[in-house]
Amino acid sequence: MSTPSRGRLHVVAACFLILLCEGYDLAMFGSIVPSLRSYGAWHLSAETIGLMGSASVLGMLCGAAGAAWLADRFGRRPLMIGAVVLFSLAMGAGAVAPSAAIFLVLRFLVGLGAGAVMPTAAATLLDVAPAGKGSRFSAMGFVGVGLGGVVAGLLSLWLVPSYGFRAMCAAGLAPLLLIPYLLRVVPESIPFLLARGRAEEAASVAARLGVDLAEQEREEERRDAVRPASRGRLGEVFGEGRAVGTVIFWGATLFCLLVTFGVSAWLPDLLLGAGYSMSVSLGSLVALKAGAVGVLAAGWLADRFGQKRVVLCTYLCSAFSLAALSLSPPPVVAYALIALLGLGTTGLQTLINAYVGSYYPTRIRATGLGLNLSIGRIGGIVGPTYLGFLVASGLGFGGKFYALAVPALVGACLIAAVPRPRPAPRVVAPADAADRVVGSAN
Repeated sequence: MSTPSRGRLHVVAACFLILLCEGYDLAMFGSIVPSLRSYGAWHLSAETIGLMGSASVLGMLCGAAGAAWLADRFGRRPLMIGAVVLFSLAMGAGAVAPSAAIFLVLRFLVGLGAGAVMPTAAATLLDVAPAGKGSRFSAMGFVGVGLGGVVAGLLSLWLVPSYGFRAMCAAGLAPLLLIPYLLRVVPESIPFLLARGRAEEAASVAARLGVDLAEQEREEERRDAVRPASRGRLGEVFGEGRAVGTVIFWGATLFCLLVTFGVSAWLPDLLLGAGYSMSVSLGSLVALKAGAVGVLAAGWLADRFGQKRVVLCTYLCSAFSLAALSLSPPPVVAYALIALLGLGTTGLQTLINAYVGSYYPTRIRATGLGLNLSIGRIGGIVGPTYLGFLVASGLGFGGKFYALAVPALVGACLIAAVPRPRPAPRVVAPADAADRVVGSAN
């Protein structure tokens, strides 16, 4: 099907809006770090602020880990919409948090909702994508993460100097306005409906999305035929020659998120400490997230020239930009490098999600993505705290950026080592098998 149906485009739009809100919630923290450090009522150290940044990523790890289990039992649709409600309410509550401890707990809850959204949205986008357009559809939805960061950066230029960090938290309630639209357009997973005997609902969703329901049913039958009876979803993730690739993806995602969340949490503060002005420092978040929009072009290139090549090149862009920023370039050059870094962090994670999703069959795609993001979030937890200790240690400006460039290079090496998945066994229909037996007898 060459032209996506209107139903598919509505799903992409819904995922884009959800991920835009998630991008705001996650990028917002970096913009308020200078405000938190100067907030006299709480007297926060760099290490404590680093722990706050890590709390949201710890929540994302838990959310991603639970996403596959919850989606298998209750469906992707209620999980995705419920996660939006959770991270929006937690963000808004941060505006009235009475203490640093409560604020840290709320950052964990923001991450919990965001962590459940990401693998669910990734699997949904890949499910509705036409054949051969998985990376492009994934990029169309996940570009929202970068644009959400742009919104956070732009709002911070106005709100943070005048009203402080609490105003940025209050703005995080806005996604609740999307709930009626999401309830109308977000579909349930067709394999989920078929597995529970809800054939009429599956047919309705398939018709709305322009999906061949008969092919979906045949695919499920083929998977059931080749799946060992004793193997669960976790076993399938490692089955059919995917074990090595799965573990490598975990490592590549871990290093990507270490760099991504370390940069997102500390970039404005690092630039401010290096002598750049407050406006330049806060504006760096706009450049960082605007650069992530380049994933639209990267997604097209991945579909055309191969996901592995494009992911590897994007990882190298991250390492190069970090090394170049260590030289304290003029603001215009710094913004260009930061935009490239945005592609090599937030944009890179989008490309990795699409690469990982395409590595697994539809039935276990959400499980594979959820596991990958869960393990990867360990890097995201480490990133803000890692940079927080480097800031507290007094390490020079250049040293901090080199400390992030090295993990980016390691991640690039891991991507280069990803093996091709083994083709799924071909299943012969019973009628065909009988014909072959008769033919051989003759």
